[in-house]
Amino acid sequence: MVTVRAGESGKGKLGCIFTLVIIVAVFYYGIDFLRVRFRYYQIQDEVKTQASFAPALDDITIRRRLVAKADSLGLPLGDQDWTIRRTGGPRSISISAAYTDSVVISFPGIRKVFYFNFTPSAYELY
Repeated sequence: MVTVRAGESGKGKLGCIFTLVIIVAVFYYGIDFLRVRFRYYQIQDEVKTQASFAPALDDITIRRRLVAKADSLGLPLGDQDWTIRRTGGPRSISISAAYTDSVVISFPGIRKVFYFNFTPSAYELY
């Protein structure tokens, strides 16, 4: 059985509604920031993986795999963006790149673009 207290109309409190709107907005726009960061972690993991396979692979194969992974993630990294260096003493490989990713936040009448610079890289001795 539902009991109604005197003076309570059953309407939501303004503070509760405002808090709910803020939480929903943070979640809605925060997802885009997380996606940008997650793409960086994925390409960084691929760079480390390719560096660990360096003794068995040539530079062209490594570059091709990195470009394919970047393309599948929607990152603006082509052949010329990757730097692959091998040294002879001690034998090592260094792989790096740099790119800019962005998140666009739009409210009615407001548009804000956030830019993030990332440098996926790896250094491996073999």
